[in-house]
This record gives sequence, structure tokens and C-alpha cells, in this order.
Amino acid sequence: MILVAGGTGRLGSQVVRRLADGGSPVRLMARGTSVPFATDVADGVERVRGDLASPLDCATAVKGCRSVVFAASGFGLRRTGDPRTVDRDGAARLIEAAGRAGVEHVVMMSMHGAAADAPLEFLRMKHAAEEALSSSGMEGTAIRIGPILEQFLEVVGAPLAAKGNALVFGSGRVPITFTAAADAAALVLLALAEPALRGRTVEWGSETMTLDALAQALIGRAGGGSVQHVPAAGLRMMSVAARPFSPFMARMARASLWMESGAAEFDYARARAEFPGIPMRGLAEVLAPG
Repeated sequence: MILVAGGTGRLGSQVVRRLADGGSPVRLMARGTSVPFATDVADGVERVRGDLASPLDCATAVKGCRSVVFAASGFGLRRTGDPRTVDRDGAARLIEAAGRAGVEHVVMMSMHGAAADAPLEFLRMKHAAEEALSSSGMEGTAIRIGPILEQFLEVVGAPLAAKGNALVFGSGRVPITFTAAADAAALVLLALAEPALRGRTVEWGSETMTLDALAQALIGRAGGGSVQHVPAAGLRMMSVAARPFSPFMARMARASLWMESGAAEFDYARARAEFPGIPMRGLAEVLAPG
């Protein structure tokens, strides 16, 4: 049995579907609040409603599992969680439960830039989760991805659909290495199947582009529109002012300032060359119909 924590999210749901389609016994753990649980679905997926804040829920979720994928994240949560409670504390709690249950291997979804002294709390919490896995005694694989491409297509594109303006945080001219959710899910499945990936940290990207290029692709698909930029000064203000009513937007503003520094660009060519069997899914592939 393979447990996918955060199995209803943008990335976790793709991992669950691919595992189930391949005939692997899979169990997903989620709270079932931000994304409601499917009902009456005969897809062979075992669903466990659980909270990473609960040691009992974590113990229940990992029972009988051989492998665990931690794909949960507090970055995008509007309420009921944040990087500290989910990405650090929740990961540590599930890792502890997995160790006690005899789990053999944990795949930890992390982020490029994760470090103890990273400027973003999210990246510091991801580093703490990697450290918890490293010291657990279990075999582990850390997959460090870039910003998820689909999430930024949604953030940039939603105002375009509503008002005709694609929203870009920052200058829009700084290169950013994005990772498509399907690309990340494919590497997770390989890590679960390939023992040589155990004990490793892999930096995994799909395509490097600017936010202006991303916005123009969306405008082209929509048949028109313009780009509205939020300058750095506005982002600094948003990172503080939005915190009480929209912690997610405050986190987005801080992350955008970090990306504006150029720190979100990284070289993924070596990893791609090592795993050529995984097709690359960049912007064109993600936007392609069907």
C-alpha cells in the first residue's frame, strides 16, 4: 500500500491517479475540506479523512503502508493551515508515524531553494521536513520542484478571464524555473519504483520562462487582453497588509519578491538527462487542449 498525503491537491491527485491507473494499491489522506472527497467512486483508491495535526490520524493513515508520498502543502491554503503547521509540523508528524509503522520509503515533495536560512518561511519549513526525513532512519527521496506551473497559470489568468488583464506580480522579466504538476508526478512514480533514487535529493524543473511570457501565452489563447504588473513596492506592502485577511496572498507577495531576485531559476538539465524516459511538459503542453 502506498499512502499519498495531500492526495486531493494539484500534485497529489495526479500521483494518486497514476498509481491507481497502474494497478498499485493506493490510499490518499486529506482533510476533505478544500477539495471535497469523491463519493461513490469505484477507482480502487482508499480514502482516509485525516488531519496532519493529529498523531492518531497520521498513525491510522500509514498503517499497513510500504511507502509514503508527502505531497501536502500549506502554501496555498486560504485558511486552516500554513507552511509551519503543514510543511514542517505535519510532515514531521507523519514521518514519525511512518517510522513507527515500519514504512520503508518516503518521497518528500520539497522546493528549490529549501534551506535553513532561506528568506521565505515556506522554504525553511520544507528544509525542516527534509531534515526530519533524513534523521528518521527510513529511506527517503526529496524532490525539489520549482513553482507549480498550473498554480501560476491560475493566479495570472483568473483576472484575465474576469477583467481582461493578466496579473503579474513583479516586473515580469525575471526568469523562473517552473515545474508542471504532471512532470513532478511522473518523477514521484519513478522514485517509488526505482531503488537507486532512495537517499537522493533531485531538483526537477519543466521550463524556465518569465511571467510576462506566461501572461502573453494566456492572452494569446484568450484572443486578447493586457498585462497588469504589481511592482515590488506594491508587493512589499501586500506582504504585510494582506496577512490578516488573506495569508495566502501575503505569502504569494513574499514569494514573488523572492522570485524577482532571480533565485527561482535553476538548472534542471542534469536531472532531465538522467531520466530521459519522463516526457517534459512545459507551458505549451500544459496549455494544449485535452
